[in-house]
Amino acid sequence: MAEVLTVTSAKMTIPADPLLIAINAYRDGLAAYDATPDDLPEGTEEDLFAALVLGPDAALTNWRSPATSHEAALEAISLAEREKAIFKESPVADAMEAAAIGYWKNASGSFAEPHAPIDAPALVSLEDLSPDMCLTAPEAAAYLRISDVTLARWRSGKRGPIYSKAGGKVLYRVSALIDFVAKNERKGTRSVK
Repeated sequence: MAEVLTVTSAKMTIPADPLLIAINAYRDGLAAYDATPDDLPEGTEEDLFAALVLGPDAALTNWRSPATSHEAALEAISLAEREKAIFKESPVADAMEAAAIGYWKNASGSFAEPHAPIDAPALVSLEDLSPDMCLTAPEAAAYLRISDVTLARWRSGKRGPIYSKAGGKVLYRVSALIDFVAKNERKGTRSVK
């Protein structure tokens, strides 16, 4: 699945699809939770579930906008089908179905034909996302306008934004990216004497 990221901060804009970010965060959180060992200490499992899944779950449950791309609509339907296969009732599935249907209604064409949106992709500010939502390394690199390789070098050199690993994936909290950019702002290139 090709991920497109359009993130806007005070200083930069990058193409993104907020629904795909939320869906990927939810799937990544579930995968990380499923990959945890069975012999966790008492009470740890609930805390881990809350840290990995509840933020993205809340974002998807409360989603009220139509998908902004055909790809996002398909991913939303795919997630809704998965949720309905597992759970009798799922607010995530209901919200994702509504997002996909909203996209296709707005596309004003055949459901069989994929349509690209006529206008530019929606812009979302990192500040609009939950601070606890996690972005993948490629999404974080796109936000920082650096290559995935540069971000990986920063990680190995213990530089760059704080990250975590869950289920073998490197994840960056939105709040960590915002803090990193803020801490690295400069007024000039020369030091003050």
